[in-house]
Amino acid sequence: MNAMNIPDALQQGINKLERTGYRVVRIVPNPPEHGGGYVAYLSKRLRTGLRLAQVEIDDAGQVTVHR
Repeated sequence: MNAMNIPDALQQGINKLERTGYRVVRIVPNPPEHGGGYVAYLSKRLRTGLRLAQVEIDDAGQVTVHR
């Protein structure tokens, strides 16, 4: 875990999206009934609007990226 108590696997997923122009909007913890872990919301400004993405990590360490 890094200084912000974000799991390293989540930070790596965020870093991959940041390299393609996404910026972190918000990082929130998931409630235990939804598997625990964290969700990071990211956005990327385009000429026609915004493109959104999210990176999720559950208590088991599984990372999922949605674009």
